[in-house]
Amino acid sequence: MEKRSMRIVQFIGSASYRAICTNCNQQFRVTSGKTFTIEYAMATLQAQFDAHECKPIDDSQNAARIVREATESE
Repeated sequence: MEKRSMRIVQFIGSASYRAICTNCNQQFRVTSGKTFTIEYAMATLQAQFDAHECKPIDDSQNAARIVREATESE
């Protein structure tokens, strides 16, 4: 099994961050608040990543995820 790691995939200025697990593609998000800093965002994403358990995805789920992500920005 591939070793999992977190990858930042989107950040919008300093308002919102999104990351994924490179193994199971689970998404993690954090949005701005009153005490929002980059350090806070990274720590929050890392905590979410550390707490999750990878669940294997099958090819049909992976295809649906790819299509969803491709059309998400449109």
